[in-house]
Amino acid sequence: MTKTALLVIDAQELITNESLYAFDKYIENVRRLIAGSRKNGIEVIYVRHDDGEGQPLSKGNEGFDVCREFAPEAGERIFDKLVNSPFRDSELLEYLRKKAVKRLIVTGLQTDYCIDATVKCGFEHGFEMIVPEYCNSTFDNDFMTAEQTYRYYNEFMWKNRYANCVSIAEALEMIQNNKYEPKKRNTKKANNIRRATEEDVSRIAEILVFAKRMKYRSIFKDDVYAFGELQVLSVAEKYIENGFLNNMFLYDDGIIKGLIRIEKEEIIELYVDHFFQGQGIGSELIEFAKENSQVSFLWTIEKNTDAIRFYEAHGFHLTDNRKLEEGTTEYIVMMRN
Repeated sequence: MTKTALLVIDAQELITNESLYAFDKYIENVRRLIAGSRKNGIEVIYVRHDDGEGQPLSKGNEGFDVCREFAPEAGERIFDKLVNSPFRDSELLEYLRKKAVKRLIVTGLQTDYCIDATVKCGFEHGFEMIVPEYCNSTFDNDFMTAEQTYRYYNEFMWKNRYANCVSIAEALEMIQNNKYEPKKRNTKKANNIRRATEEDVSRIAEILVFAKRMKYRSIFKDDVYAFGELQVLSVAEKYIENGFLNNMFLYDDGIIKGLIRIEKEEIIELYVDHFFQGQGIGSELIEFAKENSQVSFLWTIEKNTDAIRFYEAHGFHLTDNRKLEEGTTEYIVMMRN
């Protein structure tokens, strides 16, 4: 059973009004999800947006609280945020991980601002994102009507990319059973994972060199290594000579965008090209490894908190095992699946 939570994002009095697209349907559907969640033991979590002091949507002002239609009950958690994503600096992410939540049903306002950020950032943090129909809404803007905006995100942008966009009936069934299995997603990405060959080595080396410079220079503070020893040609030669390509898989959709190297039950390395990050490629690679190679552990740099959060979102947890990275003064830590 996948532990699920219902998110009610920015459904605040000030911006909950009949100018929203499909207002009545939005109110009705979110009410049904809240009631169903409470009845079936799925936690309802609220998020409020604070635009800052002096702004209309500011903590302490009239209209800041959750709208009366969706009013929280005693004991239900409310998180406040200052930016579009509810996962940044709000303690929500830590709370969800502590609760072992894996699936998020997303509702609220506004489609093109905080709901979009919630769906995409939640996906990148490894959550299964569920977007029920007519459970988010927005207003007309200078470029699109509210209906056009709603349809663009719900029917095109998120669907089969960042979320499972489902009917209200499917969402209610998921809540009632607490064991919903979404319709099979587009498997195009999985089909793009293949074994590496020597012909790929220059592109592999390019990804490795750029990624390591971007991520590790600030940690190791060793420019002699980063810009001297770490060169595309030398990395390519090393990987061929040591047979590292034999245990490497690539994400290749016409362009090689990411790689994962596995030895027995260990993930040795996983990198995604900087220019293609944020597209779920790392998630596809790690899930591929878990399904096909029975990986159970990995080592990562202790100060690389982004990597640790990513692996935690995919079921790995920190252990007490740590050791110095060879030739450096930095520690690496073991994580187990």
